[in-house]
Amino acid sequence: MTDAADHAPVGRLTVICGPMFAGKTTALMARLSEAASRGRRVACVKPTLDDRYHPSDLTTHDGKSMPGMAIEAPDDLLSIEADVVGLDEAHFFVTGLHDAVGVLLARGVEVVLAGLDRTSMNEPFHEMGALLIEADEVVKIAGVCAICGREAVHTIRLFDSKAPIVVGGPGMFENRCRVHLHAAPDSGASPE
Repeated sequence: MTDAADHAPVGRLTVICGPMFAGKTTALMARLSEAASRGRRVACVKPTLDDRYHPSDLTTHDGKSMPGMAIEAPDDLLSIEADVVGLDEAHFFVTGLHDAVGVLLARGVEVVLAGLDRTSMNEPFHEMGALLIEADEVVKIAGVCAICGREAVHTIRLFDSKAPIVVGGPGMFENRCRVHLHAAPDSGASPE
């Protein structure tokens, strides 16, 4: 005899992470497009704080986009009716995302998050560390070091600020490998 709970949908969490300009949003959009092509109800979401390229659509730094919606707080995810919820720039939510994702997973929703896993000060980015631990799958994407071209997992700020969240893009941040993490932005150092 089987229990009804044995046939309930099972939630799944995927976290796509890495430095800026590494292709996280592109990877998120590809997963959401694939889920939609399989007939799954898909919701594309981002924080209202990220209005760099469009107020609601998911948009890559190179201009590719996907229709979406912007939310103010993680609890706004709970009113979304979808089989798959994809959230871009997940690191912009300081608190509440881990709990909201937990509710969605308990409902059987597949959740795909994309965001930075560490700050430009090389510390875990808000709740992203806890979400990485909870994830069924982690997709870690490397960027390219702005100095030597090696793989880079760090992003540095090119301006003086200790603000915890700065919405920005090229010219404000650049990626660095471990060797050049602390090199000056214009050092022009060559690979060692």
